[in-house]
Amino acid sequence: MRARTFRWLIFVIVVAGLAPGTFVRTRTGLRSDVAVVTITPVAEREGVSGDLTLTGAWELTSAHGWFGGFSALVKGEGQRLIVGSDRGWLLDLDLDGGAPRAAPGSFRFIGREMAPRKELVDLEALTRDPASGTVWAAFENFNLIERFGPDGSRLSRRPPEMARWSSNSGPETMERLADGRFLVLAEGAQRGSNAEHRGLLFAGDPVEAQTPEAFRFASWPGYDPVDATQLPDGRVLILLRRVEFAIPARFDTAIAIADPSKIKTDEPWPARIIQRLSGGVFADNFEGIAFVPAAEDPSRGAVWLVSDDNFSIFQRSLLVRFDWGARPAQPEARKNEKAPGNPDA
Repeated sequence: MRARTFRWLIFVIVVAGLAPGTFVRTRTGLRSDVAVVTITPVAEREGVSGDLTLTGAWELTSAHGWFGGFSALVKGEGQRLIVGSDRGWLLDLDLDGGAPRAAPGSFRFIGREMAPRKELVDLEALTRDPASGTVWAAFENFNLIERFGPDGSRLSRRPPEMARWSSNSGPETMERLADGRFLVLAEGAQRGSNAEHRGLLFAGDPVEAQTPEAFRFASWPGYDPVDATQLPDGRVLILLRRVEFAIPARFDTAIAIADPSKIKTDEPWPARIIQRLSGGVFADNFEGIAFVPAAEDPSRGAVWLVSDDNFSIFQRSLLVRFDWGARPAQPEARKNEKAPGNPDA
């Protein structure tokens, strides 16, 4: 009984520590303050293993009181990334020139008031239509998806199929596929499981009324999906995260790959792990993933990750880049397939 009480105490302390701004870093200043962003190369390379080649790592810092908490990532216009935070902010990163640079004046608040003393924040996923420039954001605390038109218009909807998803582990993963469908995954595992997560496949814009196809994402015990990005060959990379409850908290990150053509109604959608990040600076809270094709060869490019520092003195806002070379749509005989339940197989 004493051991069980101690474990629960550790759990409560760690969860409190992961809550943004809890006994860690006090936000100062106004939202209207201009953010001066510094991006510093990180030399460490230990703690990464798998099929992908690590080609860069950087730390993002700013004295702006609301800077940090980055939980979403999507390719922007040209060679740019859009980073989203769970406090409802966006930041544009320019990738031209080999190293990322923050676009001056691009750190902006997109949250809004939902009710007296209640704001629409907790942005956890971003996706974008490259043709129109329209952006969609998933807000976990309301299980809501909002569309941002290039003309400044906004429209939101709470899909009824997401109504009973947890407000703290709801739509953390969302990706607009090249064919116009939208993939949404719940962060929290289904009741009675620690590996299967609810998934929805919308035939079109999820802000428009429709009934999506329901399925299950077959993850690995303890690993939750936190973001996704589609590759040029149609497959999807899914970012997975596992929290180790310690003081301070530690994280294991994995990148899985799956084929959306294999999604079937009410069945598990299989994936295989191709990359691991754990240990050292890479044992951090990575929550965003995006693929950016190379301008000279769209079949190649870079896979980018961003971490959520939870406004904690124990964590950092990291940006990581992996090389992605042209690969066949179907791996040969799937000889390295890793079965759910054993990420290290």
